[in-house]
Amino acid sequence: MTQYSDNLNDYGFTTEIRVRLSETDAVGIVFFGSYASYFDVGRMDYLAHLGLNKFDGQVRDLIPGVVVSHTVNFLSPARYNDVLVIHVRIASIGNTSYTFHFKVMNKRTRAGVAGGRVTLVWMNEAHTPIPVPEHFRSIVQAFEGAALQPNADTE
Repeated sequence: MTQYSDNLNDYGFTTEIRVRLSETDAVGIVFFGSYASYFDVGRMDYLAHLGLNKFDGQVRDLIPGVVVSHTVNFLSPARYNDVLVIHVRIASIGNTSYTFHFKVMNKRTRAGVAGGRVTLVWMNEAHTPIPVPEHFRSIVQAFEGAALQPNADTE
């Protein structure tokens, strides 16, 4: 699968962020690089919601993963002070990696703003890929249900 899901029914978690002035560019819209931060907010809020933010890796309470892929598709501009609703799901879990899908919408207008994906690889302290722990996998499976794809787009 090379796309994120566009179907809001596929997303069981949402969080919100208000666009700050520093996230906009010279023409007054959200700078494209700001979406990496928005996706990260969605990712971390999703993991906290599932209680999966309590790992004792090199950084306390941070899952030991490395982003290996990040894609974003822009649909309509967001501007300073817009409230964005970030819909989040884990779409697939492979042997050592897992992929988030994101759909960002303007809360007031309900317009689609952006969508995308982030794939992470679980790493040990030596930065070597290791299998995604069963504890993580089972909690995500229970939350995502049949929508979770075991090996669709990850290794």
